[in-house]
Amino acid sequence: MEPLKNPFHYGGKVSGENFWDREGEIRELLGDIRSHQHVIVFSQRRLGKTSLVLKVLEEAAKEGLVSVYVDLYPVSTLGELIEEYGRAIARALGPYEKARKLMRELFSRLHLTMGVDPAGNPQWSVGFDRSQEAESFEEVISALDRYLVRKGRNGVVVFDEFQQIIETDGDKTEKRLRSAIQMHGQVSYVFVGSKKHLLSDLFSNPNRPFYRIGKIFPLGRMPADEVRRIIREKFATVKVTLEDRAVEEIVETTECHPYYIQYLCHVLYDTLERQPIRPQDVPLAVEFLLQREATAYMNTWDLLTQRQRQALVILATSARGENPFRAEALRKFNISQPSVLVRALKSLIEKDLVDKEEGRYEIVDPFFKRWIKQYISQSEAL
Repeated sequence: MEPLKNPFHYGGKVSGENFWDREGEIRELLGDIRSHQHVIVFSQRRLGKTSLVLKVLEEAAKEGLVSVYVDLYPVSTLGELIEEYGRAIARALGPYEKARKLMRELFSRLHLTMGVDPAGNPQWSVGFDRSQEAESFEEVISALDRYLVRKGRNGVVVFDEFQQIIETDGDKTEKRLRSAIQMHGQVSYVFVGSKKHLLSDLFSNPNRPFYRIGKIFPLGRMPADEVRRIIREKFATVKVTLEDRAVEEIVETTECHPYYIQYLCHVLYDTLERQPIRPQDVPLAVEFLLQREATAYMNTWDLLTQRQRQALVILATSARGENPFRAEALRKFNISQPSVLVRALKSLIEKDLVDKEEGRYEIVDPFFKRWIKQYISQSEAL
């Protein structure tokens, strides 16, 4: 008999049976798309934004919408944006021959070819005349809407890691893209990102082109009851049971963060020696995980300034939601003014190590927080 596979997956996009519900969010986003409402989806890193929007695109395609996913993470120039957007449209239009035919109809400046990646999978390539970059950009951002108007269909475009748009010729690209989007009647746009300070400026600053272009959709952590249910159901698929207190230990340790729940439960299953899983088994799995991540955490730590390290220790040793500016915390590190700590926390937010939500600061990675508290806070590494 083939051994059972670990039911918990982390470290990349998840789909199918590995995707964790989010039914309410899926319904809401699909309703927005049907209503031609533009949406800005943002959250901390690793909360499953990309997996969520890919699931939404999958459902939208079932309803007949042309669904386009554009990953802007690797994009840093206008030329790369044109190529990535062109490839995304080609992938959405169907099999190669059909897509190539439609691309010829859609574009006069872009041309499509297909090759294979090192794994042998089909790979689209989009070329254009670099001396006509501005004209090619105008063409690629308007092509899909023109196609949908002609076909009498609707579509949706997801721009993932949208804050990267800042890197592509800055304000000029933003203005061109906004100018085109506001004229598109057949396409709903979903803007996704994790750098909240950048997204906030892009969409909430009256001086930026994308000011109030769409509905703000913050993606939060999962409700604790939902986490408990899914943990039990996933372990049950491999005939593993858990004591009630063990489930609570997982919920409390991971702070209901989907990525870290998957990671911890993956380790628990891999290191399983007996069942049911007991509450004392969870700290052992956490320790195993911390040892695995120790090098990466130390590399991150080594790149921080002394004040940034002190700010992280204050957060790691505080109760969740506790005021980090309390007098005893400032005195411990000889911080003369709260503004000094504010600057350190702001720089950590920009590094995606800390998040600020409703005035509360917290370390994004609960295991990094635990590592700091367990291995750093009492050491001389500050």
